[in-house]
Amino acid sequence: MTSSLDPKVRDRVWDQLRPVALPDSRFHFDFARMHPDFLGSADAAGRLLAAITPTPAIAFSAPDGALTNSRELLLSRGVRVVVSTYCMRRGFRLLDPGRIEARDFAFAATLDGLERFGTPLSVADMAALGRIDLALSGAAAVAPNGVRFGRSYLYFDIEWGLMAELGLVGERTPVAVVVHDVQVAGDRVAAMPHEAVPDFIATPTRLLRLPDRPRRPVGVNWQGIDADEIELMPALVDLQRARGQRG
Repeated sequence: MTSSLDPKVRDRVWDQLRPVALPDSRFHFDFARMHPDFLGSADAAGRLLAAITPTPAIAFSAPDGALTNSRELLLSRGVRVVVSTYCMRRGFRLLDPGRIEARDFAFAATLDGLERFGTPLSVADMAALGRIDLALSGAAAVAPNGVRFGRSYLYFDIEWGLMAELGLVGERTPVAVVVHDVQVAGDRVAAMPHEAVPDFIATPTRLLRLPDRPRRPVGVNWQGIDADEIELMPALVDLQRARGQRG
């Protein structure tokens, strides 16, 4: 079960997003399948990271195009970045700026660059990383109180749940959603128990702080994931195996 956005609001957001969105090399302007990069995303990234102190040692990023500039900026500041693959189909990758030439940061921050420069991470590798200092997500739209909508909505909550079970994230981990101003839309919506509601909404023109967000989940919402979907996410299979939930 997920929060839903009024279709009229969704269509209005997408109409306003198209003129400022940057096309994806695979999905073009199919906002139902991806959250695109957009004009001003570098400003949003800079505004957000200026508010995160001290500088993170390790950050997590969803694979959204909207986070490309955030990933590049993190790498330029010496931050290791864990990135999930699209729909978690191939687990997670680590971008380590200590192993990437500075001239390659911009490409490494893209999904194509992730395949070249990212190091695959098993669940055991993830657990060995230590605490993650910042988690980033995109969204098709986000309510003023931080409830996200869109394709990555469920995946980010699964990723958060997995990292929470591994002890990598918790209540004090800063979480931010990076979107264009036109994507902050609709009314306040009650969050579902399995949602990792952000502390910040970063846009090209402002940084919204959400001090009254609900508590975040401490594990994966297994009941909300079909068994067939679990089989398509190797990290979840590995986690179940590590927990003795399968042979």
